[in-house]
Amino acid sequence: MRVRIWGTRGSYPVANASMLRYGGNTTCVEVEAEDHHIILNAGTGLRMLGEALRQSHAPPNRFDLLITHTHWDHIIGFPFFAPLFDPNSKIDIYGLARTQSSLRTTLAGALSDPLLPLTLDDLRAQINFFEIGAGHCLELGPVRVRTALANHPYRALAYRLETDQGVLTFIPDTGPFHTVLFGEQRIEWTGQPTARSQSELRELAAMKEAILELAYRADWLIYDAQFTDAQYARFPHWGHSSASQAREIAEAAQVRQLILFHHDPHRTDAELDQIVAEQQAAAVPGLIISAAFEGMELARKP
Repeated sequence: MRVRIWGTRGSYPVANASMLRYGGNTTCVEVEAEDHHIILNAGTGLRMLGEALRQSHAPPNRFDLLITHTHWDHIIGFPFFAPLFDPNSKIDIYGLARTQSSLRTTLAGALSDPLLPLTLDDLRAQINFFEIGAGHCLELGPVRVRTALANHPYRALAYRLETDQGVLTFIPDTGPFHTVLFGEQRIEWTGQPTARSQSELRELAAMKEAILELAYRADWLIYDAQFTDAQYARFPHWGHSSASQAREIAEAAQVRQLILFHHDPHRTDAELDQIVAEQQAAAVPGLIISAAFEGMELARKP
């Protein structure tokens, strides 16, 4: 199992000299197991992945694309993935079943006029859509995949990918699980927690327990750390976590390495260096903490 990170930012891509080491593309992670290729999210990093595959000696033509949710930063790279225009490619796309719009309809809308001068019908690859939910289990070649629900506006999925060579848990967008409960509707923030009833607090506790189970003893936990603690105090209704909240989840789940992800588009390399140093100093013994950067590769040593 080999993991490579192609996009690390949240919200929108950036191009800035002070952000070169960690990168400016939005969320995209590649997982390769034997001859199977799985892609997590379709941010602008997906374009770079497609170009690298196109230039490889023996480009793969079979992919599984797992989408956590369809906020723009997670799908903006989809129309620019080179294998989509190859008639020999087959791409199975998995995402959360919703009440507002199907996965296919949402992606088709992002590809149509007036946003782009092409449609799904212009793509040459064989594309299949599969809508899944929390607690879903599937096998993609040698990779066993499980899902859980993250605490994010309009809902989002979290994924656990497991092989005999390693375990990756991917939770790029989630708030913490104590006072704000996100659903299918927009939260009109009044400065007060939305989770006031005992039933809502129980739902948050159950969601957290499912997330901890999904991450339990993972080799790598890629986790939302867009905010500082000060930012989270100002914007708890945005559905993102701070680095310290990510560390608390990693410690509770007993993961081997926490990889801070979904970087704020204003966060410089130097600021990320400082955040990593602070969290590593506060971490329990044995927990490795790093920040995701473009080109980062993860592989468990024999």
